[in-house]
Amino acid sequence: MFGRRETTAALAALLASVGARAQTSTHTVNPSPNQGTTSAAWPTKAIRLIVPYGPGGSADQVARLYAQRLSVALGQQMIVENKPGASGGVGAQMVATSPPDGHTLLLAPTAILAITPGTRKVPYNPDDLAAVCRLSTTLLPVTITNALGANTWQEFVVLAKQNPGKYWFGSSGLGTITHLTGEVLSRAAGIQMLHSPYKTIVDATGDIFDGRIQMVFDPSFVPYAKVGKVRLVLIDAAERLSDMPDVPTAREVGLDLKGFRDRSWFGLFAPKGVPPAVAERISVAAAQLAASPEMKEKLLMVAQFAHHQSPTDFGRQVADDKAYFATLLKQLDIKLE
Repeated sequence: MFGRRETTAALAALLASVGARAQTSTHTVNPSPNQGTTSAAWPTKAIRLIVPYGPGGSADQVARLYAQRLSVALGQQMIVENKPGASGGVGAQMVATSPPDGHTLLLAPTAILAITPGTRKVPYNPDDLAAVCRLSTTLLPVTITNALGANTWQEFVVLAKQNPGKYWFGSSGLGTITHLTGEVLSRAAGIQMLHSPYKTIVDATGDIFDGRIQMVFDPSFVPYAKVGKVRLVLIDAAERLSDMPDVPTAREVGLDLKGFRDRSWFGLFAPKGVPPAVAERISVAAAQLAASPEMKEKLLMVAQFAHHQSPTDFGRQVADDKAYFATLLKQLDIKLE
């Protein structure tokens, strides 16, 4: 049995030992001066992924594929929110004015960052959005209504030349990649078509089914082609689709679509000022997903090719595409207002 004096001394020694270990432990878990404490703690809550278009379109499909898997990779739920309006401007403005803490992201196509801001007034400042990573390259399909009775691209061109200015193509809005694809395609084929912009490409579904418009280019219509509701007559891709081998590529029918496929992308953006380490963490997780056979297969099902670019490389891509499309719009003399 210890006496009171011995007990007091032993307790003091124990407390001193615990205190020393605590100091040592605190020192080892503290980040170094060069390690960002924000990224170490991030994410601390659910991540909002804003899709600036309505549900069901290509942007929405890509967003949900990545959000489901990034939720697991990042350890917090990533919630997709559709915010359509102003050809994507409503959702872009929402993210551009959000806190740059990495908890609000934008999934955007080429048009929002590289086309429309240079051609008309938009409700957001593209400089307030920082590139996080590229997710995919879009397959550009040419789908036509069954109401025409044309079975091939060549048959459609014959009809269009016989009826100049009679046929319409639909897009997801002025200045979108689908709009510019229609303009470039018409000129490359030597035909005249009229443009019908929609608030979202999903809104064009009933019109092309019923023949009120004759053509759309959005990848979300490829599944309809597979079940015979529209006809896929052409794709702008490096090679034919394995599950639709009878559909020729643009190059095979002698069309040059100005490299649209490589410049048609979906990517993630964050408010300007997002910590670089946070952007890098998202990019690394997305890169791992893009490299997986499962993700490649899932993306192909919605007419996308997995294509990752880091924050730096993607930022350069956006700047290059902006210059490219500014020149193209002048060459085509397209007014977007």
